[in-house]
Amino acid sequence: MKQIIIKILAASATAIMLTGCAGFFDKDNTPTPSPLTRFTPEIKTKLMWYRGVNFGVGSDYLKMVPAVTDHAIFTADKEGDVTATNRITGSNLWHYKLQSNLSAGPGTDESLLFIGSRTGKVYALRQSDGALVWEAQVSSEILTPPVASRGIVLVKAIDGQLTALDARTGRAMWHYLQTEPALILRGGSVPQVTRNDVVVGFANGNLAKLTLQDGSLLWQQMITVPEGSFAIQRMVDIDADPVVFNNRVYVATYQGKIAALDLTTGKVYWTHDISSFTGLTVDNQRVYVADATSHLWAFDADSGGVAWRQNQLEARNITGPATIANYLVVADQEGFLHWINKQDGHFIARNRVTGFGILATPIVRDNNVYLLTRDGHLANYTLVS
Repeated sequence: MKQIIIKILAASATAIMLTGCAGFFDKDNTPTPSPLTRFTPEIKTKLMWYRGVNFGVGSDYLKMVPAVTDHAIFTADKEGDVTATNRITGSNLWHYKLQSNLSAGPGTDESLLFIGSRTGKVYALRQSDGALVWEAQVSSEILTPPVASRGIVLVKAIDGQLTALDARTGRAMWHYLQTEPALILRGGSVPQVTRNDVVVGFANGNLAKLTLQDGSLLWQQMITVPEGSFAIQRMVDIDADPVVFNNRVYVATYQGKIAALDLTTGKVYWTHDISSFTGLTVDNQRVYVADATSHLWAFDADSGGVAWRQNQLEARNITGPATIANYLVVADQEGFLHWINKQDGHFIARNRVTGFGILATPIVRDNNVYLLTRDGHLANYTLVS
């Protein structure tokens, strides 16, 4: 399968990566990022530390999201470098070089890291020192972090196959496959484990719930029906990670919809037309999602009604949103971190993190925001009370 870069203008979408089986496109319709508007900051933020940890992803469209635990931040870059960084001080804990081109950030369990490569290799490393424990092979390139739970590692490949591996040995336990379209976004959503089940989205627009132990299908729901005469118009990938919250699943598709479903039955409660491939987050009242034009939306979690929309970051290739206290944070392609009021969507603070841009959604832990830049730097910001 060929991997190709396509710059398109689809509902004012900025440059994104796609994968297709045939043909080559090289049309640059990328819109100009909106200029940043000035405002009076309402909160104080502080850079706790900033350090280079690896080579990064360069010009490749690879999110390579870090993994954060109580004590460390684990990162991987496309050249095979895996690092552990002290979460509090930013100091280096260890570094390990894999002889592989990596394509997905690490996932963790209590003691191991799990990392995916372009060739479909999965590597398990010890969190304590980075030593290689085992490696396994899945069907194709891995673009989403492996997910570990209850002794099982879930690995989703770009061809639509989900593989469950034994976390101790790497032995394949079961497979689940959905047929993907010929043309898809170059990315994917991370499977979400809930109790003894897993919710997973696919590039064909389907959301499925499976049993964790053997991969049996519990329900399946098509979130968006592909429409259009051309393959590029029929793309309805679920690339934004589904969110499980209060016995509901919230999910968004590219060129399709955002939807709220019943976790037990898969019944759809509400939908709203939207195109998203970056991410969403949920609290007790609202669902927050970044769309393909880099508008940030807030929907009522119960009814799906629009609470507000922030459009002043249009075409800035923003990440998915993350929640910290009463605020949202998103980063953009020019290296800014934006702090946004959750109630009405106005800006309350802004930081210039880097000049190289940020693809990975910020990670929030214990009142800290962690960011990984395209050139392999980690930054830690916090709120100042």
